[in-house]
Amino acid sequence: MRPLTALAVLPLMTLFWLSAGARAELPPRLQFCADAAQWPPFSYSDSKGMMQGYTVDLVERIFADSPHQASVEQLPWRRCLAATEQGKQFQVALDASSSDERRRKFLLSRDYYQLTPYYFYSLRSFPDGLTINSGSELGQHGTICGIAGYSYTNFALGDTPIYKEMKDFATLKEMAHRGRCATFIGRFEIVSGLANLGVNLLRDPQLGYAPIPDAQSEPFYMLISRNLADADKLKQQIDQKIDALEASGELRKLKENHGIKNQ
Repeated sequence: MRPLTALAVLPLMTLFWLSAGARAELPPRLQFCADAAQWPPFSYSDSKGMMQGYTVDLVERIFADSPHQASVEQLPWRRCLAATEQGKQFQVALDASSSDERRRKFLLSRDYYQLTPYYFYSLRSFPDGLTINSGSELGQHGTICGIAGYSYTNFALGDTPIYKEMKDFATLKEMAHRGRCATFIGRFEIVSGLANLGVNLLRDPQLGYAPIPDAQSEPFYMLISRNLADADKLKQQIDQKIDALEASGELRKLKENHGIKNQ
């Protein structure tokens, strides 16, 4: 059988939407929310307030030939999750890691990219650097900080508590330099991606960072509200379309267009 080409994908994707079940219950307009703290190069707003990024383009591709319209809006992450769980104003949350709680509350799409868990620290507090052999050691050096609403289940920290009241990475860095946080944690690709928005944290000579030794690359998903009628049908359609884009090579090209390493 001849392999799928980019030109062959869209007609096949159109067929995915033509089943009666896909049209029967889903609303004509689907609302997606993304983190207002910015998540470059996946979902972020530019200087004109326009949504950009790999995930935003992926949503556009998924619904290009759908009878449903899809729009993406930024919200504070905890509000995004709460609104998506209700399923009324928003039906899908973008760019989410997995946790047991999230799997109870939402249906998860297939993954569509992976990120690398890192820890960050101030050289003012650790002038000789900070080396750990496992994530569970990080808490021995003081308070670990993170962003409000984020899940760090996959950071291999064990039962170590995380202080999660900060709104963004710039604030986390400032708290580390002040000694309020011994370390903070995040996904390296997101912290480095902030440079595209003029927030180049990694150029700070007083900031140290390293991958968490025993943490694996972390897959990311779309979270679909279980309170949405025919939520399982929407998950099926999203997964099938991502599969088709991957099989055709279009998903890889989309990642390359946004400077994302082939995963």
